[in-house]
Amino acid sequence: MPAEGNGARTSINRGPSRPLSAGKAGRETPPRVASRGRGSIFERLRRALRGADHAEAPALPLGEAVHPVALAAVALLAVNDWVLKPRLGATIAGAVTGKLSDVAGLVFAPVVLSAAIGLVLHAAARLGARIDPSLSRRRLIACTIAIGAGFAAVKLDPVAARALVAVLAHVRPAAIVLDPSDLLCLPALAVAWWIGRDELRRVPLGRPAAIHRLGRPAAAALADVRRAGAPADRIAQLARAIDAWDVAAIDRSLGRSLGRSLGRSLG
Repeated sequence: MPAEGNGARTSINRGPSRPLSAGKAGRETPPRVASRGRGSIFERLRRALRGADHAEAPALPLGEAVHPVALAAVALLAVNDWVLKPRLGATIAGAVTGKLSDVAGLVFAPVVLSAAIGLVLHAAARLGARIDPSLSRRRLIACTIAIGAGFAAVKLDPVAARALVAVLAHVRPAAIVLDPSDLLCLPALAVAWWIGRDELRRVPLGRPAAIHRLGRPAAAALADVRRAGAPADRIAQLARAIDAWDVAAIDRSLGRSLGRSLGRSLG
Protein backbone atom coordinates (compact mmCIF):
# COMPACT_ATOMS: atom_id res chain seq x y z
CA MET A 1 0.00 0.00 0.00
CA PRO A 2 1.59 3.24 -1.11
CA ALA A 3 2.24 5.79 1.59
CA GLU A 4 0.86 9.27 1.42
CA GLY A 5 2.88 12.33 2.20
CA ASN A 6 5.46 14.75 0.88
CA GLY A 7 2.81 16.14 -1.51
CA ALA A 8 2.26 12.78 -3.21
CA ARG A 9 -1.09 12.33 -4.91
CA THR A 10 -3.13 9.19 -4.78
CA SER A 11 -4.29 7.85 -8.13
CA ILE A 12 -7.79 6.43 -8.09
CA ASN A 13 -8.48 3.72 -10.66
CA ARG A 14 -11.91 4.39 -12.12
CA GLY A 15 -11.82 1.46 -14.54
CA PRO A 16 -11.03 1.40 -18.22
CA SER A 17 -12.51 4.19 -20.29
CA ARG A 18 -15.00 3.19 -22.96
CA PRO A 19 -15.38 4.82 -26.35
CA LEU A 20 -18.65 6.49 -27.06
CA SER A 21 -19.32 4.17 -29.98
CA ALA A 22 -17.58 0.86 -30.40
CA GLY A 23 -17.71 -1.84 -33.03
CA LYS A 24 -17.47 -5.55 -32.62
CA ALA A 25 -13.66 -5.48 -32.52
CA GLY A 26 -13.61 -2.80 -29.82
CA ARG A 27 -12.60 -0.05 -32.24
CA GLU A 28 -14.30 3.28 -32.18
CA THR A 29 -16.62 3.68 -35.13
CA PRO A 30 -17.17 7.05 -36.76
CA PRO A 31 -20.67 8.48 -36.75
CA ARG A 32 -22.78 7.60 -39.75
CA VAL A 33 -23.49 10.31 -42.24
CA ALA A 34 -26.60 9.95 -44.33
CA SER A 35 -26.12 10.18 -48.07
CA ARG A 36 -28.03 13.10 -49.50
CA GLY A 37 -28.93 11.35 -52.74
CA ARG A 38 -29.53 7.84 -51.44
CA GLY A 39 -31.29 8.87 -48.24
CA SER A 40 -33.74 11.47 -49.55
CA ILE A 41 -37.39 10.50 -49.85
CA PHE A 42 -37.45 11.67 -53.46
CA GLU A 43 -34.45 9.55 -54.37
CA ARG A 44 -35.77 6.43 -52.66
CA LEU A 45 -39.13 6.84 -54.39
CA ARG A 46 -37.40 7.46 -57.70
CA ARG A 47 -35.35 4.27 -57.41
CA ALA A 48 -38.37 2.20 -56.34
CA LEU A 49 -40.51 3.35 -59.26
CA ARG A 50 -37.74 3.12 -61.83
CA GLY A 51 -36.71 -0.41 -60.91
CA ALA A 52 -33.34 -2.07 -61.37
CA ASP A 53 -31.47 -2.48 -64.62
CA HIS A 54 -29.06 -5.37 -65.23
CA ALA A 55 -26.55 -6.13 -67.96
CA GLU A 56 -28.07 -9.46 -68.93
CA ALA A 57 -31.65 -8.68 -67.86
CA PRO A 58 -32.37 -5.14 -69.09
CA ALA A 59 -35.40 -3.35 -67.70
CA LEU A 60 -38.14 -1.92 -69.88
CA PRO A 61 -37.13 1.52 -71.20
CA LEU A 62 -39.81 3.58 -69.50
CA GLY A 63 -37.96 5.19 -66.63
CA GLU A 64 -38.93 8.72 -67.69
CA ALA A 65 -42.66 7.88 -67.61
CA VAL A 66 -42.57 6.59 -64.01
CA HIS A 67 -40.66 9.58 -62.68
CA PRO A 68 -42.36 10.91 -59.50
CA VAL A 69 -42.87 14.34 -61.07
CA ALA A 70 -44.50 12.83 -64.18
CA LEU A 71 -46.80 10.68 -62.04
CA ALA A 72 -47.67 13.72 -59.92
CA ALA A 73 -48.66 15.58 -63.10
CA VAL A 74 -50.92 12.68 -64.11
CA ALA A 75 -52.54 12.74 -60.67
CA LEU A 76 -53.01 16.52 -60.88
CA LEU A 77 -54.69 16.18 -64.27
CA ALA A 78 -57.03 13.45 -63.00
CA VAL A 79 -58.06 15.40 -59.89
CA ASN A 80 -58.39 18.62 -61.85
CA ASP A 81 -60.53 17.16 -64.67
CA TRP A 82 -62.70 14.80 -62.64
CA VAL A 83 -63.10 16.70 -59.37
CA LEU A 84 -62.29 20.40 -59.65
CA LYS A 85 -63.69 21.22 -63.10
CA PRO A 86 -67.17 19.73 -62.52
CA ARG A 87 -67.47 21.62 -59.23
CA LEU A 88 -66.12 24.99 -60.32
CA GLY A 89 -67.63 25.11 -63.79
CA ALA A 90 -67.50 28.33 -65.81
CA THR A 91 -66.16 30.56 -63.08
CA ILE A 92 -62.94 32.47 -62.64
CA ALA A 93 -61.58 29.53 -60.67
CA GLY A 94 -62.75 27.28 -63.51
CA ALA A 95 -60.51 29.20 -65.90
CA VAL A 96 -57.59 28.43 -63.61
CA THR A 97 -58.41 24.70 -63.68
CA GLY A 98 -58.27 24.83 -67.45
CA LYS A 99 -54.73 26.13 -67.32
CA LEU A 100 -53.82 23.50 -64.72
CA SER A 101 -54.87 20.76 -67.12
CA ASP A 102 -52.70 22.24 -69.84
CA VAL A 103 -49.69 22.52 -67.54
CA ALA A 104 -50.06 18.97 -66.25
CA GLY A 105 -50.47 17.60 -69.77
CA LEU A 106 -47.39 19.40 -71.04
CA VAL A 107 -45.35 18.01 -68.15
CA PHE A 108 -46.11 14.33 -68.64
CA ALA A 109 -47.05 14.04 -72.33
CA PRO A 110 -43.49 14.27 -73.75
CA VAL A 111 -42.08 11.63 -71.40
CA VAL A 112 -45.06 9.31 -71.88
CA LEU A 113 -44.63 9.62 -75.65
CA SER A 114 -40.92 8.88 -75.28
CA ALA A 115 -41.62 5.82 -73.13
CA ALA A 116 -44.21 4.56 -75.63
CA ILE A 117 -41.67 4.85 -78.42
CA GLY A 118 -39.14 3.06 -76.23
CA LEU A 119 -41.51 0.13 -75.66
CA VAL A 120 -42.15 -0.20 -79.40
CA LEU A 121 -38.41 -0.14 -80.11
CA HIS A 122 -37.85 -2.64 -77.29
CA ALA A 123 -40.29 -5.06 -78.92
CA ALA A 124 -38.58 -4.56 -82.29
CA ALA A 125 -35.19 -5.22 -80.70
CA ARG A 126 -36.51 -8.44 -79.19
CA LEU A 127 -37.47 -9.49 -82.72
CA GLY A 128 -33.92 -8.89 -83.96
CA ALA A 129 -33.87 -5.23 -85.03
CA ARG A 130 -30.48 -3.59 -84.49
CA ILE A 131 -31.74 -0.58 -82.56
CA ASP A 132 -31.24 0.90 -79.10
CA PRO A 133 -34.64 1.30 -77.39
CA SER A 134 -33.32 3.28 -74.40
CA LEU A 135 -34.02 6.97 -73.94
CA SER A 136 -31.69 9.27 -75.85
CA ARG A 137 -31.18 13.00 -75.90
CA ARG A 138 -32.41 13.15 -79.51
CA ARG A 139 -35.62 11.30 -78.69
CA LEU A 140 -36.26 13.54 -75.71
CA ILE A 141 -35.81 16.65 -77.86
CA ALA A 142 -38.05 15.26 -80.63
CA CYS A 143 -40.84 14.30 -78.21
CA THR A 144 -40.73 17.66 -76.43
CA ILE A 145 -40.91 19.58 -79.71
CA ALA A 146 -43.67 17.32 -81.07
CA ILE A 147 -45.88 17.80 -78.00
CA GLY A 148 -45.28 21.54 -77.98
CA ALA A 149 -46.14 21.85 -81.67
CA GLY A 150 -49.21 19.66 -81.30
CA PHE A 151 -50.42 21.65 -78.31
CA ALA A 152 -50.05 24.92 -80.21
CA ALA A 153 -51.90 23.46 -83.20
CA VAL A 154 -54.97 22.30 -81.26
CA LYS A 155 -55.17 25.63 -79.45
CA LEU A 156 -55.02 27.65 -82.66
CA ASP A 157 -56.42 25.44 -85.46
CA PRO A 158 -60.02 24.13 -85.29
CA VAL A 159 -59.22 21.26 -87.66
CA ALA A 160 -56.43 20.01 -85.42
CA ALA A 161 -58.68 20.44 -82.36
CA ARG A 162 -61.46 18.35 -83.91
CA ALA A 163 -58.99 15.63 -84.88
CA LEU A 164 -57.69 15.38 -81.31
CA VAL A 165 -61.22 15.30 -79.89
CA ALA A 166 -62.04 12.40 -82.22
CA VAL A 167 -59.00 10.48 -80.94
CA LEU A 168 -59.76 11.21 -77.29
CA ALA A 169 -63.37 10.10 -77.77
CA HIS A 170 -62.15 6.49 -77.82
CA VAL A 171 -61.00 6.99 -74.21
CA ARG A 172 -63.41 9.55 -72.76
CA PRO A 173 -65.51 12.46 -74.06
CA ALA A 174 -63.46 15.61 -74.41
CA ALA A 175 -63.85 19.18 -75.59
CA ILE A 176 -61.11 21.56 -76.65
CA VAL A 177 -61.60 25.30 -76.52
CA LEU A 178 -59.53 27.35 -78.94
CA ASP A 179 -57.73 29.77 -76.66
CA PRO A 180 -54.44 31.35 -77.74
CA SER A 181 -53.77 32.37 -74.13
CA ASP A 182 -53.22 28.69 -73.32
CA LEU A 183 -49.91 28.99 -75.14
CA LEU A 184 -48.66 30.72 -72.00
CA CYS A 185 -48.50 27.19 -70.51
CA LEU A 186 -45.80 26.07 -72.97
CA PRO A 187 -42.94 26.75 -70.51
CA ALA A 188 -44.18 23.68 -68.61
CA LEU A 189 -42.32 21.70 -71.26
CA ALA A 190 -39.16 22.66 -69.39
CA VAL A 191 -40.28 20.36 -66.57
CA ALA A 192 -40.70 17.49 -69.03
CA TRP A 193 -37.19 18.21 -70.32
CA TRP A 194 -35.83 18.10 -66.76
CA ILE A 195 -37.57 14.75 -66.14
CA GLY A 196 -35.98 13.26 -69.25
CA ARG A 197 -32.60 14.72 -68.36
CA ASP A 198 -32.86 13.19 -64.90
CA GLU A 199 -33.47 9.78 -66.48
CA LEU A 200 -30.54 10.24 -68.87
CA ARG A 201 -28.26 11.17 -65.97
CA ARG A 202 -28.98 7.85 -64.27
CA VAL A 203 -28.07 5.80 -67.39
CA PRO A 204 -31.29 5.05 -69.30
CA LEU A 205 -32.83 1.65 -68.64
CA GLY A 206 -31.56 -0.94 -71.10
CA ARG A 207 -28.66 1.18 -72.40
CA PRO A 208 -25.72 -1.08 -71.33
CA ALA A 209 -27.35 -4.19 -72.83
CA ALA A 210 -28.09 -2.34 -76.07
CA ILE A 211 -24.51 -1.05 -76.34
CA HIS A 212 -23.16 -4.57 -76.00
CA ARG A 213 -25.71 -6.09 -78.38
CA LEU A 214 -24.95 -3.51 -81.07
CA GLY A 215 -21.17 -3.63 -80.55
CA ARG A 216 -20.78 0.10 -80.06
CA PRO A 217 -17.92 1.82 -78.20
CA ALA A 218 -19.38 2.43 -74.75
CA ALA A 219 -17.75 5.81 -74.11
CA ALA A 220 -19.33 7.33 -77.23
CA ALA A 221 -22.67 5.62 -76.58
CA LEU A 222 -22.80 7.11 -73.07
CA ALA A 223 -21.91 10.65 -74.16
CA ASP A 224 -25.46 11.95 -73.67
CA VAL A 225 -25.50 10.44 -70.16
CA ARG A 226 -22.33 12.32 -69.27
CA ARG A 227 -23.70 15.51 -70.84
CA ALA A 228 -26.86 15.21 -68.73
CA GLY A 229 -24.76 15.55 -65.57
CA ALA A 230 -23.74 12.04 -64.55
CA PRO A 231 -20.36 11.88 -62.74
CA ALA A 232 -17.64 11.54 -65.40
CA ASP A 233 -15.55 9.07 -63.40
CA ARG A 234 -18.54 6.80 -62.78
CA ILE A 235 -19.47 6.82 -66.46
CA ALA A 236 -15.87 6.09 -67.46
CA GLN A 237 -15.84 3.05 -65.16
CA LEU A 238 -19.16 1.86 -66.57
CA ALA A 239 -17.91 2.31 -70.13
CA ARG A 240 -14.83 0.19 -69.43
CA ALA A 241 -16.98 -2.51 -67.85
CA ILE A 242 -19.34 -2.56 -70.85
CA ASP A 243 -16.47 -2.74 -73.36
CA ALA A 244 -15.01 -5.68 -71.41
CA TRP A 245 -18.54 -7.04 -70.81
CA ASP A 246 -17.83 -7.47 -67.12
CA VAL A 247 -21.39 -8.28 -66.06
CA ALA A 248 -20.68 -8.10 -62.32
CA ALA A 249 -18.99 -4.69 -62.63
CA ILE A 250 -21.81 -3.36 -64.81
CA ASP A 251 -24.47 -4.45 -62.35
CA ARG A 252 -22.54 -2.92 -59.45
CA SER A 253 -22.27 0.37 -61.29
CA LEU A 254 -25.97 0.36 -62.24
CA GLY A 255 -26.88 -0.49 -58.65
CA ARG A 256 -25.23 2.63 -57.32
CA SER A 257 -27.22 5.80 -57.15
CA LEU A 258 -26.30 8.08 -60.02
CA GLY A 259 -28.68 10.60 -58.49
CA ARG A 260 -26.19 12.01 -56.00
CA SER A 261 -25.79 15.06 -58.20
CA LEU A 262 -29.56 15.71 -58.06
CA GLY A 263 -29.12 19.05 -56.37
CA ARG A 264 -26.53 20.05 -58.93
CA SER A 265 -28.80 19.11 -61.84
CA LEU A 266 -31.57 21.28 -60.40
CA GLY A 267 -29.27 24.30 -60.41
